[in-house]
Amino acid sequence: MFPMIKKIKFLLNHKEVLNFVNYYVFTIINAGIGILSISYLTKYILPEEYGMIGIYASILFFLPSIMSFSANGLQAIEIVNLKKEEYIEFRNSCISFVLVSFIVCLFFAIPASLYFKEFGFVILLAIIMGFLMILSSIHNTELFQFSQPTRFGLISTGTVLFGFLLTVVFISFLDLDWKFRIIGLLISEFVFLIIRFYFLSSIGSSFNFVFNKGQFKYIITYGTPLIFSALAGWVLSQSDRYFLLNYFTLKEVGLYAAAAGLASFIAMINSNMIKVVYPLVYKKLSKREGKYFILKVTVLYSMLILIVSILFCLILYFYGHLLLGEKYKLAMPIIYIMCFSQAFFGVFTITGLVIDYFKMTLLKSILLALSATIVIVLSFVLIPILGVFGPAVASLLSFVFLSFFSFFITLHVLKKQNII
Repeated sequence: MFPMIKKIKFLLNHKEVLNFVNYYVFTIINAGIGILSISYLTKYILPEEYGMIGIYASILFFLPSIMSFSANGLQAIEIVNLKKEEYIEFRNSCISFVLVSFIVCLFFAIPASLYFKEFGFVILLAIIMGFLMILSSIHNTELFQFSQPTRFGLISTGTVLFGFLLTVVFISFLDLDWKFRIIGLLISEFVFLIIRFYFLSSIGSSFNFVFNKGQFKYIITYGTPLIFSALAGWVLSQSDRYFLLNYFTLKEVGLYAAAAGLASFIAMINSNMIKVVYPLVYKKLSKREGKYFILKVTVLYSMLILIVSILFCLILYFYGHLLLGEKYKLAMPIIYIMCFSQAFFGVFTITGLVIDYFKMTLLKSILLALSATIVIVLSFVLIPILGVFGPAVASLLSFVFLSFFSFFITLHVLKKQNII
């Protein structure tokens, strides 16, 4: 008994372990709020209306990466490599780049929203929300890199909770429609962005617009291959909605959107694991070490996330009827499949850190493109056989392919770079 207590105390004295625990406490809280939100929405809006929210989420999935040219990944690297003054200069250039990119995206989004009138609202709101999310992620990257999990947790939970409360006020008390779920989330993101930039950091006060052609070119050069990765990732994670829209109706899209919302519990675990691990991995790789650490983390996390997925699915099997509205119960098998898809994607994100650090963006894009091709081909093949479940199974198989190939590529890169 006492040796076990000593071991726990020893682990808790490690900063990384404390950060891990801290991130996951807030992950559980945020996941609880997210599940509560989905449960609420499935009882108050129709599947067809949830389908529109699903289309909005699918657009928002890739917009931040495209609008920013995935500059957040570059930001994390530059925090390690640059001096403080140089980094602030880079950060100002990065924000300036995002502002210019946002204006360009709006230029195309406005006519697109007029052409696709049915989806005009979600197109415009996704552009605005994507812009706010990029700015928030700039602050998040600094919180991760400088190991401030409590601050990150409080602000992320506050954002999610405020968005949910606004949703309830708009829909239940003011009797407004599904559009105000999106508006509520946007208001929440904006309010907490102001808090991030002007009360919790100096990002806002130290920002000056800088049109630095050299820095802009640097960001574009780094991010262009990653745009293809983002599009491939979109096909992997979001194209199911459009296959369903083509073969079925918005009702089925709504079922998938609700399923994806619950399965995002696994995605949140993946996301927080990366927040804890990537600063450690980057520091070790900068010293040309960490091979066995990376392999150990990959194996242990693969086992952990698969076990968590199994347990989460068992809980949903026995108690899922309490969470979903009556019209959404058909989504339950889709949730199970999506949970394991997210689990295998988590394995990919761990091994993908090595590829990211060495800026092998073209290789990553090719790997994601191959996986996206598998999704497209299998979706066409499986929909006639499995019906509405076809796209979900196609995504699962493609994520399995992605995780295994990424692991073997990472082994090759570690060997080639002489990482010990």
